[in-house]
Order: sequence, then C-alpha cells, then structure tokens
Amino acid sequence: MFSFFNFLKTKNTFEGKLPKEKTLLLKRRHWFVIFLPSLIFIFFLLLPIFGYFLIRNFSWFEKISSLFWFGFFLYFLFLWISLGYALMRYFLTVIIVTNERVINIETKGFFKYERAETQLKNIQDVAIKIYGIFGTILNFGNLEIQTAGKKVKFIFTQLPDPEKIKKIIMTQKIVSNG
Repeated sequence: MFSFFNFLKTKNTFEGKLPKEKTLLLKRRHWFVIFLPSLIFIFFLLLPIFGYFLIRNFSWFEKISSLFWFGFFLYFLFLWISLGYALMRYFLTVIIVTNERVINIETKGFFKYERAETQLKNIQDVAIKIYGIFGTILNFGNLEIQTAGKKVKFIFTQLPDPEKIKKIIMTQKIVSNG
C-alpha cells in the first residue's frame, strides 16, 4: 500500500557503502547547534520591521520609500540565503558508524564538503569532550577518535549523546576484532 510518508523511510544506505556493510548509527549535530542561528535569524528578521514602524511617519520617508523597500527585500533575501546555508550545513553534516568503519561527512559550503573515514580496526582510542553549561545540560559534545591510519585524529563536533556513540563504536570494534 502506498503511503505518503514512504520518502521518510530509509534503507540505511549512503554513497560508498560496501556490499556487506551495515549502518549502525547515523547522527547529525545536536539540535542546539541550529537553534542558536535560528534565534539570531528571528532577531534580524524582526529588526527592519520595527525600523519601518519607527520611520514611516517621518516626512522624508515618502521620498526614499522605494529605496527603503528595495533595501528591505534585499535584506530579507540575504537572511533567507543565510538561513538556508545554516540549515544545509546542519542537515548534510553527519557521522555514520557501520560494522566496518566510521565515516564523517562535513559540509563546509554550498559546493564543498569533506569526507573522512577510518576502519574500526585502526581505532586506538575514543575520547569525549563536553564543553560549557549547555553541553553538560543538553548532553552534547565532541568525539575524538585516535587512529593508526593516515589521518591520525578524527574530531566529530557537537554530537548528541557522545557517550552512547562511543559505546557503539567500541562495542563494534570488539565484535569486529573478535
């Protein structure tokens, strides 16, 4: 039966997935990472609206109103592009843990991303660093993986529940080596 929400179901697949590889975990950064830019966006969204109500009754406003509205719409265009950029970076930056490797895909810009991966067998140490009051209260932080591969250290920033992710990685490392 067709369901409207079929597009939300995942097959746990990604580009470069190996044939016998199983996805154990796919995580984005913590929601608080996008919450703060959203609050800033709302503040800057309301700023020119308040400005309009302050200057609309001045006699000189009629003379420059078309220039004001042009600037107003350019300002909103810039805001929407900035919000779209922040959302794109949030949703396209992920950590993937499989039964064979750990993959970090980090979006750096509109047309730039970095992908780094390490085999579970190359992992030597996994450390967690939680900074600040918000990280402690909301349980998010950085995960640092020390490896014996080409790239010596992998740093995954602002992940939710980093202790759980560490446990999954270390458990899977033991299972794959055993």
